[in-house]
Amino acid sequence: MENDLVIRARDFAEKKHNGQMRKDGTPYFGHLVRVADIVSKFKKCKRIDEIVAAAFLHDCLEDTDTGISELREGFGEVVALLVVELTSDKLRAKLDGKANYLSDKFSSERAISNWALVIKLADRLDNVSDLAERDEEFRERLKAQTLVLLDALEEKRELTTTHKKLVLAIRGKLET
Repeated sequence: MENDLVIRARDFAEKKHNGQMRKDGTPYFGHLVRVADIVSKFKKCKRIDEIVAAAFLHDCLEDTDTGISELREGFGEVVALLVVELTSDKLRAKLDGKANYLSDKFSSERAISNWALVIKLADRLDNVSDLAERDEEFRERLKAQTLVLLDALEEKRELTTTHKKLVLAIRGKLET
């Protein structure tokens, strides 16, 4: 049975992302459901409800009119701070290049906590899960970006068992 926090986060995300579509033409909310499911399958801990709630909300600051105070009031400090960690700095990503920006961010425990990294890796796993259905240019760009990211993570950061399992799953998807 789902926790009230998770249900509220799912409903909030569905409302905020209503009408948004992914590049493949599917509703964006489906991606959020898959990311939350991946987090639930891979991560086990006492604060799992907050982590799953943050997985549902991970793109709210970046892609909707949601503010940090709205997240804090609705879902608490832990969830709000996780979502902040998961939000990309679009200017830095543009200046540094997306792959370099993400590699630096993911590799730094000061920039992204272990819990937030679980969500980011779950997000990446979902993003690479349908590569065969994407056009070749997009597929090759995402594969290259993902390999740079994973290599930097494994080289620069001490990964938890959960992180390692997610990295292995992502690498497996890249090989298919």
